[in-house]
Amino acid sequence: MMFKGASCVSWTELTLKAPDLCIQLGLFADMKAAGPVSPQSGARARSRLLSLAKVAEKKMCQQNFAVLCVDEGSWPHEIMKVDTGAGCKIMSRCKGLTRACLMADHLDKESLQSIRDCFDRLVTFTECIDRITGVTADLGNLWLKHHSAVRSVITERPVYLTPIIQLPMISAAFKSCEQVLLITWGSQEEVKSLKPSFVAGCNIKMDLDRLDILGVDASQDSRWTRYLNFDTDAAEDEALGASLLKMVQERIGQVNVEGKKDMLIKSIIVTTRLSIFSSLLRQGTDLPVFNELTMLDLFASASALSHYNDAKVLCRLEGKLGTKRSPSPNPSSPTSSHENCKLGLLQLEYEYPPAFGDIDHPGTFGFKTCPRVVKGLTFQKAQEGSFDQDILENMTSEIRRLEQEGVVGITGNCGFMMHYQCFARYVSPVPVFMSALIQAATMAAAMEPAERVLILTANAESLQPGKDKLLLESGIQVTNSEKFVIRGCENLPGFEAVANAERVDTIRVQNAISAYVLEIIKEESAREGYGAIKMILLECTELPHYADELRRITGLPVFDAVTCVNYFFYATAAQNWNTATFTPHNLSFWTSNFDEDGRVRTGGKCSSDGCAAPGV
Repeated sequence: MMFKGASCVSWTELTLKAPDLCIQLGLFADMKAAGPVSPQSGARARSRLLSLAKVAEKKMCQQNFAVLCVDEGSWPHEIMKVDTGAGCKIMSRCKGLTRACLMADHLDKESLQSIRDCFDRLVTFTECIDRITGVTADLGNLWLKHHSAVRSVITERPVYLTPIIQLPMISAAFKSCEQVLLITWGSQEEVKSLKPSFVAGCNIKMDLDRLDILGVDASQDSRWTRYLNFDTDAAEDEALGASLLKMVQERIGQVNVEGKKDMLIKSIIVTTRLSIFSSLLRQGTDLPVFNELTMLDLFASASALSHYNDAKVLCRLEGKLGTKRSPSPNPSSPTSSHENCKLGLLQLEYEYPPAFGDIDHPGTFGFKTCPRVVKGLTFQKAQEGSFDQDILENMTSEIRRLEQEGVVGITGNCGFMMHYQCFARYVSPVPVFMSALIQAATMAAAMEPAERVLILTANAESLQPGKDKLLLESGIQVTNSEKFVIRGCENLPGFEAVANAERVDTIRVQNAISAYVLEIIKEESAREGYGAIKMILLECTELPHYADELRRITGLPVFDAVTCVNYFFYATAAQNWNTATFTPHNLSFWTSNFDEDGRVRTGGKCSSDGCAAPGV
């Protein structure tokens, strides 16, 4: 969607370019009732449309996160507000709740009431509970064992107390024989004893040997204590950052010894209140660093307007109309370090007119995409997970072309390309994230055990039991019927155009998918013994177009291929976004059976089953 110049932008063009917003605001009805539009009335209508678009953008983009803090030290203000770039962290202390309270096995009634009172204060500060996207905490590891208790007193908003819930997504991006280093508060003895609770408290199933933990003991350095009380200056913060970097480098040096092949530290998670040192750690370790900001940005993006939403497009258009304004926070907008980056896009061999929000549309992301068609890879072949040699060689060839174009990462334009995740990561010189499904386990970790995720796919058969083997090796497990409700869109009116490679009637499909989702939520809420649906995941790459409408009508976070790619893209420093960082899964299998150009070696096995081979 492009608007070419302010002088030629008319009311008619605005309504044609932003039909969804106009329908929601009732502007078509206004225009019809008014009859022919004069230049003066057209200008007023255009002004109204832009004004309402700004209101919609501001409402959906002002993401605030409530941060529960322990009652220790002295704060300059009762409530502290910190801008994260994609929203704000609003922090306040839970009066009477100390670290010693959190170390206990259970929180007493007074502590739980203090937590609730703290949340109510933050709601009052923001003037509206709807302005709070979610709830997190200051010392994630100490709060972790009380996750369910906190959720029991704060039921109105999602609660994700610790960045550790990102582990499933991060694990999916790395080999299963590689470690994640968690940097958190506490002595080394304390954090070691808490290690099992990191997984059990967040409903995460993983090999604990893949998690290494480094403790930062504030009791051993008074500067850290003052830092936690917001009582350090810039020079002290710089010194603390240098000290932390030295600690991390020493730990990595101890683990990643020369000659060691497995269980190397390949990524870092930094706990709350240490995130300001993330850039320093990225530069000093050459590793991706994830923190509570990447976590909050992920969940914010699932609740905010998409980059391609009509309201956001029209607000950007306002600049072209000659009115300057400050851009609103947006987790999907490029940062300065990535603004010139390009994303490679592998495409199926069919042509269709993509809708805004579709992976194929050039305006979907906040950065440039480079599309490449894989000859022979039809929708049916992708759905089957065909490993025909011609398809693999053509895919390799297109990946090589993307390499020459200087792309920094690669994704696919069809959810069924998850079958080629492992292969593409093997032959690609840059990171590959083929499926939105790798978000599923992190979404589950942010929920209560009984709560569930609705997954919408182009065809439900693709995710039924028996399809797990390939997905599991890519860190994807979505056939747990107790946690994930999987529904296909193949029978929705108008959606048959997807399989037929035809233009999709997006208004017709939006109406159908909206009614479909509301009906699913209603049916599932009535099922005895099952928890409510709390989040939605769109597996098909043509579904993000409808994400904003689903967010609006359900009030639920909606994740899709766009939130997935943006998460990894912006959480990793530009110089670390490479295959030295994001190495292939089961490299030994691929090197044994395929050469570097994707051709099967003599006697090699041409099958995707190798993704799940043992000994990865």
